[in-house]
Amino acid sequence: MNTILWLHGFPLTNAIFAKQLAITGVEHVMPELPPLESMDDYARFAIGQLDLRGIEKATFAGLSMGGYICFAALRLFPERVSGLILIDTRETADTDEGRKGRQEMIDKAEQEGVAPIAEAMLPKMLTPTVPPELKQFVRDVMMSCSREFVIAALRAMAARPDSSAMLPSVAVPTLVVVGEEDPITPTKDSERMASAIPNAKLVKIARAAHLSNVERPAEFNEAVTQFQT
Repeated sequence: MNTILWLHGFPLTNAIFAKQLAITGVEHVMPELPPLESMDDYARFAIGQLDLRGIEKATFAGLSMGGYICFAALRLFPERVSGLILIDTRETADTDEGRKGRQEMIDKAEQEGVAPIAEAMLPKMLTPTVPPELKQFVRDVMMSCSREFVIAALRAMAARPDSSAMLPSVAVPTLVVVGEEDPITPTKDSERMASAIPNAKLVKIARAAHLSNVERPAEFNEAVTQFQT
């Protein structure tokens, strides 16, 4: 049975993948990411999660920041990666402006905690018309993050390398999924990745923003199911 290792984004927890447990025929591994210093450290943590379970290879599924971890894992441990599912993410590094924004968020988190980060990110995660209970669920997930994880993740994302050059050499089956209304990693990012990775499949999910797997779980899960078969 194939294993999918689900790597969540920022500022989120593994609870964000709850709806993906409905995907059958695979073993799901959904670790909670701890505060670490770099994407390479997160990749080593991910491999450690497989080692704990005696799993040799897995499909690495990364949402946003989780996608950055996927690229690090593919670079450091290519023999452990049997496939990629890149969800609302991008392969490029932060711009200078992006790094400045991350530092501002670090400063705010250090002074005020997680709440202002969650409130700033929430409108970008979901489309405006989502049911109130779904919006509250995502808010609760973000608010459950530790200040330490939020700050560490921001620093790791700001320092991550550009992975563009490795895309043409990706030799594993790859699925790229993006919400058509994602303001954080727009569809052009996913189109660029999918065109650079040999034989990658691109799926755009209508009426979804950055959390396409949460907002449209049926469509997302169907895309993953088709990819696995």
